[in-house]
Amino acid sequence: MRKYLHLIVTALFVLTLFWQCLFWGGASTLPETGPIVRRSALREAPLVAGLLVVGELLGKAVPALGDLGRGWAGEALGPAAERIKTDPDVAMDFIFGESLNSTQRLVTRGVYALPVLLLLAVIAWLRRPRQVRMLGSRRR
Repeated sequence: MRKYLHLIVTALFVLTLFWQCLFWGGASTLPETGPIVRRSALREAPLVAGLLVVGELLGKAVPALGDLGRGWAGEALGPAAERIKTDPDVAMDFIFGESLNSTQRLVTRGVYALPVLLLLAVIAWLRRPRQVRMLGSRRR
C-alpha cells in the first residue's frame, strides 16, 4: 500500500479537482443565478473563480459534462436561488456560510479539500519509496 500511496493521493486530488471544476462551471451557467455566482466568485473567492473558469471551458469542450455540472449545481443551489437573487453581493458568503442541503455541503467541503489533498500528494511524492540499486559488476 505504501508503495502506491503517492499515486492514490494524486489520483484523489485530480478527481476532486475535476469534480469541483464540473460543479462550479455548471453553477456559472445556471439561467437565473449563474451570472451572480460568477461575479461573486471572481470578486470574493479566487480558488472558486479558477475552478469556475476551467469548468466553463470544460463544459464548452464537452457539452455533456457541462449539462452534468449544470444539473448538479441546480440541485445544490436551488434552495438558495431566491436569496442569491435578492442579495447578489454576498452570494459566495451565503453559499459557503449556510448549510442548504447535503449536495451543497459536499461541494463546499470539496473546495476546502483541494489544498489539503495537494499538500498530501506533494508530501507522499517526496516520501515515496525509491528503487535501491546494489553495487555490482559493470557490464561491458
